[in-house]
Amino acid sequence: MVRFLKQFGLACALVLLAALPAAAQQQTTHLTPQLLAAYAKTKFTPTADKLKNVQAEKDCLTKAVYHEARGEPEAGQWAVAQVILNRVKSRKYPNTVCGVVYQNAHKANRCQFSFACDGKSDSGGNGNRIVRVSWVKAGLIANYAYKQYQQRKPSKILPETALFYHAKRVQPKWASAYQPVKQIGAHIFYTPL
Repeated sequence: MVRFLKQFGLACALVLLAALPAAAQQQTTHLTPQLLAAYAKTKFTPTADKLKNVQAEKDCLTKAVYHEARGEPEAGQWAVAQVILNRVKSRKYPNTVCGVVYQNAHKANRCQFSFACDGKSDSGGNGNRIVRVSWVKAGLIANYAYKQYQQRKPSKILPETALFYHAKRVQPKWASAYQPVKQIGAHIFYTPL
């Protein structure tokens, strides 16, 4: 009986092994050039395009950190970057960094970040040495913060729910509807209640 089972098991294994290439071939016959072309049109993004998109996102984040927090302590610059990235993750805001940074930029003085709709150039780093240094620092912070965002690493500066901030020198009406979570430099950061 044992001898029969060994021979029968070996025979079954050989039949299964012979059937595997046929099954694999049968599955790939459904992959047509038309199906591949349709996939490429709708879901495929060439690597070069992905790299351009990532660079544009980092550039938008750099501009925001530079214009919103260049005179702030380093932790404050990180916190501004984090608020923007938290908004990207939120369903209430655009799902890209540039979308968040330039939300309502077409409306004078009604945008999310004042530099985005003030009519001035958003490029930084021109002029004196201090401005160039601030631009480079904003770029380094933005690049690293974006890398952490891509890797889904949480920030240690603010909670992921922090979506708002304002300068201490102003008292916007909306602030009373949110919970302050931290004050860094000249900014107060908030999370929804």
